[in-house]
Amino acid sequence: MKNTEQLEAIFQAVLKTSKDLEKSYNELKEKFNLLEIKLENNRRYLENILKSINTGVCSVDLDCMITTFNREACSVFEVEEEDVKSKKLNELFKIDTDNVYELIEKFSNQTKMSIEINGKEKKISMSASPITDNEDIVGAVIIFSDITRLEELEEENRRKEKLAVIGQMAASIAHDIKNPLASIELLVSLLGDDSKKDIADNIMISIKRINNIINNTLLFTKTVIYRPEHFNTGAFMDDVELEVYAHLKSRIVKFEKRVKRFDIVTDKNLLKSAVVNLIVNALDAARSRVVVSVYKKNDKAVFEIADDGFGIDSQTAKHIFEPFYTKKKNGTGLGLSIVSKAVKIINGKVEFETSKDGTVFRIWV
Repeated sequence: MKNTEQLEAIFQAVLKTSKDLEKSYNELKEKFNLLEIKLENNRRYLENILKSINTGVCSVDLDCMITTFNREACSVFEVEEEDVKSKKLNELFKIDTDNVYELIEKFSNQTKMSIEINGKEKKISMSASPITDNEDIVGAVIIFSDITRLEELEEENRRKEKLAVIGQMAASIAHDIKNPLASIELLVSLLGDDSKKDIADNIMISIKRINNIINNTLLFTKTVIYRPEHFNTGAFMDDVELEVYAHLKSRIVKFEKRVKRFDIVTDKNLLKSAVVNLIVNALDAARSRVVVSVYKKNDKAVFEIADDGFGIDSQTAKHIFEPFYTKKKNGTGLGLSIVSKAVKIINGKVEFETSKDGTVFRIWV
């Protein structure tokens, strides 16, 4: 009887312990589930933060393999997150290291770099910081931004500052030069002697050229009002040829005109500035020939200037209409900027094609 009671007591004790263990297990399970939910919520919260910020965030492990690539990072590189995870960082950023310690040291400070993405050059500002676990480096986080537009705006602002200075100078210089030029032109017109006619003609051509330079500079630095007029392309191109006569005489280049004669309405002086500048550039670039064609296409007048030079290199082609950008030894970098501005004012379009065999510019009006 005594043994039975002892067994019953042991059984009850085991049963109670079992229930206590089950209760503890359930409590632990509930705590675990709560921690798991909290962890998932924290993960989603962090993920939402990474998605929401307008800065690119990328994390890498010790082997510089990408582990995180947020939404803005994907937008900058025009990729999906799944496509870049487990890729090497240098496959995207084109940096010459896959060592995380070297990466952190090299980009510890904000660094600007150029990256070609889908054929477009982008300016990126980036920095790298270590990811640590108990003071041991286990990876790195890279913070970066696309500053392409910002750089463009800063460059545009620098150009505007230069133009403001040039505008003031141009107005002053133009005033000082135009007065004596007018006097010289009047005096030259009085040289009626046939023996001096060639000299007088050359002087008049030079005067026209100086006037053209002044007008071009003023065109670039001041607000110009569009003044359309009715004129014929034949007579217009005769005037243009007279404007470039001095350049033609100084170069051993064959000059061809293929002009369809028809009437158009636009600002004659602005169009002339653009065409003259393109012809002068073509004469400078040509090896043996420049061909100027005027024709109609799709109800538009087309002024086409073609040279047989060596073409325009890709770097210059990117900046070709930007002011002050030139690779000519004595160039000002204003010629094609003037063309672009003049064509824009007359609501036209300018385009070009270039190769190692030459360059063709077209103005559509």
